[in-house]
Order: sequence, then C-alpha cells, then structure tokens
Amino acid sequence: MLFIIIMDVLNSLFIKAGDEGLLQPLSNRNIQQRISLYADDVVLFIRPTEEELQITKEILDCFGNASGLQTNLQKSCVIPIRCEEALGVVGENLQCPVTEFPTTYLGLPISNKKLRKSDLVSWLEKIADRLPGWKASFMNLTGRATMVRTVLSAIPVYLLIAMNVPKWVIKAIDKICRAFLWKGGKEVNGGSCLVAWDKVTRPLDLGGLGIHNLQVMSWALQMRWLWLRVRLVARMGFCRLASYIPDEGK
Repeated sequence: MLFIIIMDVLNSLFIKAGDEGLLQPLSNRNIQQRISLYADDVVLFIRPTEEELQITKEILDCFGNASGLQTNLQKSCVIPIRCEEALGVVGENLQCPVTEFPTTYLGLPISNKKLRKSDLVSWLEKIADRLPGWKASFMNLTGRATMVRTVLSAIPVYLLIAMNVPKWVIKAIDKICRAFLWKGGKEVNGGSCLVAWDKVTRPLDLGGLGIHNLQVMSWALQMRWLWLRVRLVARMGFCRLASYIPDEGK
C-alpha cells in the first residue's frame, strides 16, 4: 500500500506537467494516461521532442530525490512508436538502450502490430517449462488433474485478459495440459486419452474434471472489456448499447 501511495505521486507529477502545458497531449484522441505502473515495472509514454524529454528527466529526478527511488536509465529502454526518425534526439537526452517491438512487458509479448507466431511460441514454451518433470511420474491421475486445474490452466489467464489470442494458441495450451494429464509428459497420442477433452473440461457436477475450457474462458474474459466499456459510457451520461448489439438482419 505504501508503494502504491508513493508511485501515485509520480503519476500526479506527470498529470500536473500535462495540465501546465509542459507535456503536450499524446494524440488527438484524448488519451490522458501517460504512465503504467506495476511493482518496479514502469512504462512512460512521451513525445520524442527535446523539451519533453528534458521535462521527463526533471520529473524523474525530482521524484527520485524526494522518494529515494532513482531511475536507472541503463536498465531502462526506449521503444519507438512510429517515430524512428527521432531516435537521435531520444538517445542524446535519455542515454539509454533502444529496442523495438515486439517486446515483453509483465511477462506478456506486446507489439504495435499483429504478433507473429514465433512471438507466442516462446510464451507457450514457458507453460511447458512449468511442468514438474520427473515428479510427474510419482503423481497419480488425481494429482495431475489438480496440477492442470490450479497451475497450468491458470497461467494463460493473464494473456487471455490482455489480448484476443488465436485459436491455435488455445489448442496448443490444451495439448500441453492434455499430455500432462494423461501421460505426465509433454507429448501424448490419441490412444492414451481416456476421455474426450470436451468432457474433461466439464464441471465436476456434470461429470467432468473441472478443468477450465480455455476457449470459453477467453470469450468470457474478452466480454469483460465490453462490460467495462458499457459501464464507462453509462457513467459519462451516454448509453450507446445499440452500437454493441449485433444486427439480427445481418
């Protein structure tokens, strides 16, 4: 809680700089959020001009001197978003490494374009690496089912919240879970699967093992964004539900 209170001051400093005209709006779409904070991972969105870069450095220095949380530019990086021609100015003022999309933030691959298959394959490999390996041979079916239900099926939730993943990603995760459930390894053939996967993912009271159906979960988590958007529109005094309701005539 103390960390959240302190970091809120940093956010307030950037808001104040924007209100005073020291930092120009990011775009003409009324985007007000300049900073994303999560633990010690901070993302700043700024215009690549010498004036704004200097103001940003002054804000970070002021915050660091007051809180003791100094910014290590050598451990930071700059990622240009349609402003590659300004990298020279950025490098002169910030003097930190420059990288490009796709990159990783909070464990997820992010990009300003559609993610390539190779970008997501490396993330899938991390799920497979969470398998207990040789310990699986000492686990019975109940233990492996619990492992899939509480660990392997839970890892993708953050990804499913953040983006609309392709179907092949869902199938790849299901394949990892299915192989571990029936064989305790990373590979399994159809003959080793005692029950169809659509039955395995049913709730316990419907004869399944209670393992999450990731496709259904993905739909539900994506609908969450629609729910939040509708709430935001209603809070602003407008109700444009009609734009979200599909036309039955189409």
